[in-house]
Amino acid sequence: MSEKQQNRRPNVLLITTDQQRYDSVRANGGTFMNTPNMDRLANEGVSFDKAYCPCTVCTPSRVSIMTGLQLSRHGAYNIGTWALDYSLFLSTILRDAGYETHHIGKAHWHPFWVDSPENRPVPEDGAPMHEFAGFETAEPAIGHTTFGVTGYYEHWVKQHGFDPATLKVNRLFEEDANDTGDWNLPTALHNGHWIAERAIAFLERRDPDKPFYLNLGLQDPHHPHVLPSDFTNRVDPEAIPLPDTDIGDSDELADHIPLLLDGKMVESRFNGKFVIAGNVKAAWRPYFQDERKTRLTRAYYYSMVQLIDEQLGRILDALDRLGIADDTLVIFTSDHGEMLGDHSIGQKGPLVYEGVTRVPLLVRYPQGFAPTQVQECVTLTDLMPTVLDFAGIEDRERRDGISLKPRLQEGEKIERPGVRIEFKEEPDRIRFKCWVTPEWKLAVYTGESFGELYDLRNDPGEKHNLFHSSEHQAIKAQLLMQMMEDMERSEPITDRPCRA
Repeated sequence: MSEKQQNRRPNVLLITTDQQRYDSVRANGGTFMNTPNMDRLANEGVSFDKAYCPCTVCTPSRVSIMTGLQLSRHGAYNIGTWALDYSLFLSTILRDAGYETHHIGKAHWHPFWVDSPENRPVPEDGAPMHEFAGFETAEPAIGHTTFGVTGYYEHWVKQHGFDPATLKVNRLFEEDANDTGDWNLPTALHNGHWIAERAIAFLERRDPDKPFYLNLGLQDPHHPHVLPSDFTNRVDPEAIPLPDTDIGDSDELADHIPLLLDGKMVESRFNGKFVIAGNVKAAWRPYFQDERKTRLTRAYYYSMVQLIDEQLGRILDALDRLGIADDTLVIFTSDHGEMLGDHSIGQKGPLVYEGVTRVPLLVRYPQGFAPTQVQECVTLTDLMPTVLDFAGIEDRERRDGISLKPRLQEGEKIERPGVRIEFKEEPDRIRFKCWVTPEWKLAVYTGESFGELYDLRNDPGEKHNLFHSSEHQAIKAQLLMQMMEDMERSEPITDRPCRA
């Protein structure tokens, strides 16, 4: 391949936040928000109306983004597991195709609290590490907000004269599973500010003769819900709509939902060796009965998104200044959402409700497609095949995701009827496979008699679980067959030259 051909390929900028809801973008209907830079991506490209995460906890979803595979195929089924086959990673494939590849921030493709590539010691000079999950170079950090000043981010904070040991948080409430409050870390030293600064530095020093793949992992707006004390671009708590805490008919709830409401999940048969991924012992029902606590923790959460938006603006401005905006495929998304009081539940975990499964997905590529709208369901497993398709790179692996390029560039209808979401706490604990179409959502819990079925058109709040309704058994069977066909579509196959 000639150098000229390589330069026709798009640069790729993939930005992944953590635990960000679909409605946290003004362009997505969050009228109480101020997100001009996310809105800019939506208006100059596309904001997918129905984008769903592959899993409702971090590691599986993030590995799915990198591989285009569901957790049932890539194997990193929960936090604390490993992504071992980097040959399947987008980073490896783009690097092998001549891209300059670099990662900054949160990755979470590996466990946090054991030795792993994500917590290697940082050199005294802060030089990026080499050979990280298929990337040529990387500057990783682990954790979130108050426990996320780690790795290369911690080194950078210290270089700016701030001692992380002096970090203090003024918490708003004595008992708060979201740890809402203000901390004495200046906005200029916030994780988002660090990522923007390092991203701009990469863009300025990149090799202009090669396309680049820059992967950015922001820690926010994952709990703890804390903000720098000097951050002023905050959402008014009184302007935020209260969550719809109505749980619907309690007799129709899946068996584990009341346990989450009352903080008893970890005491149940659903819990395994570790605390349920994505949730703690919090009793969420009484939490969201407290209006002051509800308004403030939601205000801090959405304000964390506005802080991210400011840093996104710095990065987009750098693309413009360097004259590479038109040549760069920008993808902005999140690994999963956050309940934030919907159905009287907080955070995430073994849940299929829209608040935690539906995520923002903003994509812009001026040379690749004109601004458009997409109402069909898509999944984050579609990102990797889409990038490879725009880059003109052949992929011999059968991915679970599909390329969205024909939909974006030519307006071709997505023939796939729905998308899949999976969850596995442990191989022998609570686990589900969920199938989502524009009209319906079905969740089947392996080994259990309960399940979930929602009519999204007539019941967008998912109040009425129709799983056992005699009138809906035919649609349930149809959705189950669609999901099975989707699973078979991506099953690996090899050549068959004969029958012997």
